[in-house]
Amino acid sequence: MKITNVRAFPLGVKLDQPLRWGAMEVNVKGGIIVQVSTDEGLYGIGEAGFSAEYFSTVGPIINERLAPLLIGEDPTQIAMLWERMFSATHMWGRRGIETYALSGVDIALWDLFGKITNQPIYKLLGAAKTKVRAYFAPSLKGPEEIVPECVKAVEDGYTALKLRVGLGLETDEAIVSGVRKAVGDKVDLMVDANMAYDRRTALRMARVFEELGVVWLEEPIRSRSLSQYIHEHRWLSERVNMQLSGGESMLSRYEYIDLLEPRVFDVLQPDCVSVGGISEAKRVADMASAWNITCVPHIACSSGMGVGLAAGLHLILSCPNAPLIEYDAYGGPGWEGMLKEPILLKDGYVSAPEGPGLGIELAADAEERYRLYELAR
Repeated sequence: MKITNVRAFPLGVKLDQPLRWGAMEVNVKGGIIVQVSTDEGLYGIGEAGFSAEYFSTVGPIINERLAPLLIGEDPTQIAMLWERMFSATHMWGRRGIETYALSGVDIALWDLFGKITNQPIYKLLGAAKTKVRAYFAPSLKGPEEIVPECVKAVEDGYTALKLRVGLGLETDEAIVSGVRKAVGDKVDLMVDANMAYDRRTALRMARVFEELGVVWLEEPIRSRSLSQYIHEHRWLSERVNMQLSGGESMLSRYEYIDLLEPRVFDVLQPDCVSVGGISEAKRVADMASAWNITCVPHIACSSGMGVGLAAGLHLILSCPNAPLIEYDAYGGPGWEGMLKEPILLKDGYVSAPEGPGLGIELAADAEERYRLYELAR
């Protein structure tokens, strides 16, 4: 079997209101889809990066730079192809859109490998469980909007919520305290600050969140370099009792090395669609396990279209140190008609897909209905 074609294209829907994740805002719900096809009629799909809005930069890297490296190759040699793609970026960057591009191709190769072997990916990786508890992570909004949204999520079966903050100290405290009061003490709360604070403010807010029973505080300190990121968050970790989480924006296993020995974070969060695909995310998770660090992969699923969510699910199901999954808070508009059978939540848990590979497929007319032509030029 040989690879005959590799292509990337954006699918999505424009939103009436943008979704906010701290400083980031997206106006499209969808993803950059990667399809790897073979001479025997099988193909795999992946998702590259956090949003379809990145297609104008990520797409050409896949279609013009990476695709020629794979044509004619054996698709089951995933590690060899990963190294080839990674090495090919040496002269023009290994951090950013080129790693997003590699990630999408790697996920598609794993999906294809699962179809070739007729096995779901999590079993090929070494299954650790067949379902995982989900948490609800809505967009950044004020307390008057987010409290009822979280109450509804708990009614729908969620037992864990992750709240976004970064609207000012009083508002941030009102968001977390308002949700805690509304959902009670039995629901786990996490807080994602998306680097909204300086370190003194982060310390102040962390102590407030500790009193509210927050499980972890995610990337609270504004950092512009890896050394600053490590130093500032380690400083905070030595002054609070709550867990800190981070690593969602780090790319390849090599950037995680310096986080491990100093125990900067209690929870590491690699993302399959950006860190280097399922292959690299699994390596990071195993590195974390060696240091007895929890791994809760970041999943940009609320702005994506479900393929990245499926990749993250298979990774989590293969990792004993991965107890939670972020589930799509806004799945309806993005998935309506895009996937044949989207991954569903039941009683607060997400279960392993039964089909081979990722266990999901694009709908037959998905590309025709949801192709974002204006982003593909």
